[in-house]
Amino acid sequence: MPQLPTELLSAIFRLALPTVDFTMYPSAFFLLRHMRTLYAMRGVAKRWRQIIDGAPTFWTYIISILPPHVNQETIIRSANGPLTIVYPYTTVTKPYDPVSPEDFLLSLAHTFHRWSEYSGPVVEGYLEKPAPHMRKISLRGENMWIEPFELLGGSATNLRHVDLYNAPIQWKIGMFTQLTVLKLVNAFSGGLTTTHLLDTLQASPCIERLELDMVSATVDSPPSSQVITLPRLRYINFDYCDGDVTGAILRQIRAPSCTEFCLAISLDEDEDEDEEELRRILNEDLQAFNGLLRAIHNQNELSEITLHGNDFEWRSTTGDFKEHPTFSIFIACGTLIPCIRWVERILQTDPGLNIRIDVRIGISLPRELLERIAPMRCVTRLEIENLSSEVELSFLLKFIGKPLRASPSLPSLPCLRELFLPGMRWNAQNALDMVHSRFNSVSWKTIERTPLTINIPRGAFSQGGLPRTFLDLTTLIRIRETHGVECVQFVGSEECDGTLAIAWDEETSEPVWG
Repeated sequence: MPQLPTELLSAIFRLALPTVDFTMYPSAFFLLRHMRTLYAMRGVAKRWRQIIDGAPTFWTYIISILPPHVNQETIIRSANGPLTIVYPYTTVTKPYDPVSPEDFLLSLAHTFHRWSEYSGPVVEGYLEKPAPHMRKISLRGENMWIEPFELLGGSATNLRHVDLYNAPIQWKIGMFTQLTVLKLVNAFSGGLTTTHLLDTLQASPCIERLELDMVSATVDSPPSSQVITLPRLRYINFDYCDGDVTGAILRQIRAPSCTEFCLAISLDEDEDEDEEELRRILNEDLQAFNGLLRAIHNQNELSEITLHGNDFEWRSTTGDFKEHPTFSIFIACGTLIPCIRWVERILQTDPGLNIRIDVRIGISLPRELLERIAPMRCVTRLEIENLSSEVELSFLLKFIGKPLRASPSLPSLPCLRELFLPGMRWNAQNALDMVHSRFNSVSWKTIERTPLTINIPRGAFSQGGLPRTFLDLTTLIRIRETHGVECVQFVGSEECDGTLAIAWDEETSEPVWG
């Protein structure tokens, strides 16, 4: 190590330092770990200290939770290099009395011309000045009554990363160009319009991340309705934006390289307006992204719809492969049938759709919704969870076994391969009736059925730690022996507690869960 050239040692030191990801809001924990690692390496040997102290690029982070003398040493050792200024919001153990944002920025005012990144609260009198070297800014507005201010004196075209949370800035055309990240959270003032947003996207062809969360903007007519293609845009997230903001943006952009698409919408309570707006969202606003959703579904070979009261959720499922592309669509609305039709129109007969039914207590499963689901050939898995009553679950099992209304030679969900039953509110006879109806009907004896696997959770026969009567084993065997039933199996944890799985009750002459 002593014989290594200075340049090589310096490169090794840089690789050893923990990375601080500024794509999202920087964590105080990782910032402190970065600085502690730097000081630890500096203390190993005199030569190491000389190399680190003599390289200004090692000294870039000024953090409010560090003692003032440490920050002053960083400023001195950084020479005239760029500085990253961070006032974290996360709660951490501070080695000294906390400093206010105003006092912190006042102590750094003489270095403002060197700032390349700032992450912290909005402080009046500081961020209105031009900062020609500023590339990244993450602002958090603590006082919603602050008057909109002119960010960086109106000269913000050098910024590449903009993250604004409740930060009231004055919007104008041409304000941002060449952005790689645009994140707006709780943006509701400064005269923001959809034209401002589209203008920014038009001027930022290399943008990679677009996130709008609870954005309230005026929907106006853009000067040009030209479609904006963003070839590097990989992450899109629209979360409960106001009114038609989401649609106004999505209709105008194309993201051929998108790998993560997230959307959450809550519609008005008026049922008629709700359904009309829902149809516009599905048929117009999201039309350009239908191909993306289908491609992600097919690449992951699985996606899941959750039916939960009046909430509709469709998300991709990747298992342990986190590098796979993903999507998540959540819509709180008064009717789910248009959403189901929309998914069916996108996937057509592509297999791999899982429907998870999770009905709240006191709410019945809409019969017309089941009729809409029944013919879907893309559905290959059905999970039943938290049904409110035995009557509801019995009805659902009968639905799985009955023929299609439009095509009596086929059963409901004709391509269903896996059925996940809940841990309670059903009995083996219900399931036996279902499989006999699904596979033994005279009307389709000559037609090949899709084989079905029935999954039952382990521990399904105990509630609150108390044993319940075990399912009739004889009936379970009859289910398994039914032609068309590929497997009946228990799934979930395989932990054993040392007790018998099945015991015989002499009083009732029945097997019971051990």
